[in-house]
Amino acid sequence: MITRFGRTCFAGFLGTIVVTCMVTFASPLLLGGPADIAAVLARMLGGSWLAGMAMHFLIGTVALPSVYLYLLNRRLPGGPALRGLMWGVALWTFSQTVVIPLTGGGMFSSAIGGLPVAWDSLIGHLAYGLVLGVFAGEPNERVFALRHEKPDEPEEHLRRAA
Repeated sequence: MITRFGRTCFAGFLGTIVVTCMVTFASPLLLGGPADIAAVLARMLGGSWLAGMAMHFLIGTVALPSVYLYLLNRRLPGGPALRGLMWGVALWTFSQTVVIPLTGGGMFSSAIGGLPVAWDSLIGHLAYGLVLGVFAGEPNERVFALRHEKPDEPEEHLRRAA
C-alpha cells in the first residue's frame, strides 16, 4: 500500500518531469531562447549542471510536495485540481518575488525578459501544481470539485435524509 507521503512524492516527481519537459521543449518556442532551470540552480550552488538538475528534482519531488502535503493540502478549498492550481500560483509568486530576484533576474523576471518570462514561469508552475494536486489527491475525492468535501464523510443532505 502506498502511503500519502509516497503518493505525494510520486506526484511531485511527475510534476517535475512535466515542468522539465515544458522548459526544454515549449519555453524555447515561447521565449525564442532556451530556459535552463538546472543551469540556474547550478550557478546558485556553485556546482555542475548535473548537480543543478539533481537539486531541481529533489526540490520538485520531495521538498515542495512535503510542504504541500503537511501544511497546505487540507487547508486549501476545493478538490485536488483546484488545490494544486492554488499551490502552483503560490509557488510562482514566491519564485517571482524571492527566488528570481535572488538570482539577479529582478522582480517578476524584469531583468531576464520581463513579462513573457514571467508568464512562461506561471504556466510551468500551474502545470506542476495541477499534476501534483491531482495525483496526490485522495483516490475517492472528486478531482475538479469547487468546494472542499471530506472524502470519508457523506454530504450534509445525505446525513439529513438518513
